[in-house]
Amino acid sequence: MTTPFAAALLAGGRSTRMKQDKALLHWHGQDLWQAQLHKLQSIGAARVLLSCRREQPLFVSPSDEVEVIHDPDGADDGPLGAITRCLEQVQMPLLVLAVDMPWMTAAFLREQLHQHESPEKGWFFRGPHGDETLAGLYVPAMLPLMRESLSKKDFKLQHIIETAVHSGLAITHALGDEQMPFFHNANTPADLRH
Repeated sequence: MTTPFAAALLAGGRSTRMKQDKALLHWHGQDLWQAQLHKLQSIGAARVLLSCRREQPLFVSPSDEVEVIHDPDGADDGPLGAITRCLEQVQMPLLVLAVDMPWMTAAFLREQLHQHESPEKGWFFRGPHGDETLAGLYVPAMLPLMRESLSKKDFKLQHIIETAVHSGLAITHALGDEQMPFFHNANTPADLRH
């Protein structure tokens, strides 16, 4: 893309299946959130955001030039709320990455951004279980859909992406076999060991 874009790391999940904060798991010598943030910092984003809960011990230094967006106290609106807050903050295309996708590579993200020729449209990948909602490009034109879903307490990102595609606000690509590992989630300690 020739248009400036932002990138946001979603690190505020409750990690109930992991039984500990996923963001703080160790991954190749550093905390998982730091490894994921470094990926986003390396892909040429105009702004980099870290979305997390206020009580999480995720500290960035001013030299990192990372904007921290805290979930409101008591928020239970999940990734939809976090992405909406980040998109409202930047008002530009926003590449989103979940903290629990450690196998996603910066090279793959850069390649997708390079190939995307419609910065006014979001892009997502569709796998065997539906759209991959936590590694994709959200755009400001999708904000009305997102706000409406929040007001209805319908927090399913799949619904928003499906509606955006039908409305011409987003496109989806079928995931190839070689791309699927990038989108694997680490939901349990055993997932990370494998």
